[in-house]
Amino acid sequence: MKNLGLVEISLLCCLSAYIFVDSVSCLNSDGLALLSLLKHFEKVPPQVASTWKNNNTTEATPCNNKWFGVTCDNSGNVETLNLSTSGVSGQLGSEIGELKSLVSLDLSVNSFSGPLPSSLRNCTSLLYLDLSKNGFSGEIPNSFGSLLNLTHLYLTSNLFTGVLPDSLFQLPLLQTLNLDRNNLTGPIPASVGLLKELVDLSLSYNELAGTIPESIGNCSKLEYLYLNKNKLNGSLPESLNLLENLGELFVSNNSLGGRLRFGSRNCKKLVTLDLSYNDFEGGVPPEIGNCSSLESLVIVKCNLTGTIPSSLGMLKEVSLINLGQNRLSGNIPQALGNCSSLETLKLNHNQLQGEVPAALSKLKKLQSLELFENKLSGEIPIGVWKIQSLTQMLVYNNTITGELPAEVTQLKNLKKLMLFNNRFYGEIPMSLGVNRSLEEVDLIDNSFTGEIPPNLCHGKKLRYFSLGSNQFHGKIPSSVLQCNTLERLILGENKLSGVLPEFPETHSLDYVDLKSNSFEGSIPRSLGSCKSLTTIDLSRNKLTGLIPQELGNLQNLGYLNLSHNHLEGPLPAQLSGFARILKFDVESNSLNGSVPSTFRSWKSLSTLVLRSHSTVLGRP
Repeated sequence: MKNLGLVEISLLCCLSAYIFVDSVSCLNSDGLALLSLLKHFEKVPPQVASTWKNNNTTEATPCNNKWFGVTCDNSGNVETLNLSTSGVSGQLGSEIGELKSLVSLDLSVNSFSGPLPSSLRNCTSLLYLDLSKNGFSGEIPNSFGSLLNLTHLYLTSNLFTGVLPDSLFQLPLLQTLNLDRNNLTGPIPASVGLLKELVDLSLSYNELAGTIPESIGNCSKLEYLYLNKNKLNGSLPESLNLLENLGELFVSNNSLGGRLRFGSRNCKKLVTLDLSYNDFEGGVPPEIGNCSSLESLVIVKCNLTGTIPSSLGMLKEVSLINLGQNRLSGNIPQALGNCSSLETLKLNHNQLQGEVPAALSKLKKLQSLELFENKLSGEIPIGVWKIQSLTQMLVYNNTITGELPAEVTQLKNLKKLMLFNNRFYGEIPMSLGVNRSLEEVDLIDNSFTGEIPPNLCHGKKLRYFSLGSNQFHGKIPSSVLQCNTLERLILGENKLSGVLPEFPETHSLDYVDLKSNSFEGSIPRSLGSCKSLTTIDLSRNKLTGLIPQELGNLQNLGYLNLSHNHLEGPLPAQLSGFARILKFDVESNSLNGSVPSTFRSWKSLSTLVLRSHSTVLGRP
């Protein structure tokens, strides 16, 4: 060193300083870009904070230090960035555009917000982009048209607004375009037909308007089409019949109209079809029978008229047929009995008439039969009552007749038996409920006779028990009221008699209607332990004794009718505990005394009827 000149010494010092600085800032441009992105994050997860660092070493890339969510190519350039479900919040900085070799970017399920940086257009190597389930806002950048290599784009569940940029529909390799659950408006561009590689198009849950372009029929590889929950109008494009690979079609909850012209020999791969909540003209297209792989057919509340086509019987794979809430008429076709995979048949709220076809007995996998709100008549075929897979029999509000057969007691999976407002008659099989599955039984407004079966709550699952407006006689089985799961008990307008059973303290009961029978004895004090009760109607019986003061414990009670009995004594002051009472009726009893002044606390009361046999009760 002592032989070196001053200039040489100065140069050596500068060189040493340069080498030192270089070792401090050795991170490549991609690594520096990632560190710059951190500046835009408001919340940085620990796994990122602990690994995204410049460690002042000779390591040149973020890959050698194993930065969380980052992988690189052989040249040390960032190839994938995956921070999905990491708990990141903040904005996506423009530095993202400096990752020129980025192939896959997944920031889904975080709390990002703000607009997307236009610099994303510089990531021209991107194949996969998933920004779904964040809070990104603003318009979708038209610059996305620069991402010519993009195959999968997910922007679902954000706050994007504005129209769909036409450039999105000119990406030649795009296979997946998922923009659902945003606030997008405007039409679907006709250029959608240019997406020859498109497999999955999801635009549901937006505010899109206008017609569905006929050009969509050019997307020959399309398998999944979701356009539901928008404001689309016009008719369903006939060009959809050209899509041989289509497996799922959802266009429900729009304003589509016109005649349905769907179903061709090209729909062999269609599995799910949902056209519900639109305003079509005409009937169910018979051609849907050509869709031999169809598993779910749902056309609810679409103003459909005419008859149900027998060609639906060709659907051997269909497990769900739901044509409810239309204006369909005529008979239920016998051919539906050929749908051997059918589990749910919903034809409710139509104008169907005639008898339930015996051919439905062949549906050995049927779980739910929902034919309510029609004009059906005749008896339910005995074979239908023998379908062991049945969980729901919902045929109320028809004019169906016949007896409840003993076979119903063998249905081990039956949960709901809803037959109200029909013309059934005869006795209920006494072993009903032994199979332990019953949850809801509603036979109101028929002509059933005999006694109430004692085992209806044998499975401890019964919640709704409604036998009102029939001709039942005898006593209420004590086992019914001991059912801790019971929420609604309606036995009014029958010929029942005897004393009322005790109510268990842990009861979940919220509605009791025993009116217009011949019950005697006193009102059980245990009724006051049913803290969930909102309605009690014991009117028009032969009840005697005092009104139990324990009823004052029922703070949720809104309706109490004890009228037309033989109750006596004063009104208990404890009844002032009714915090939500709307109607209080004790008319036509033998009560005496004055109304307790504490009843003034009934702020919600709208109807108070106090007239008594013996005296007009004084008001508070």
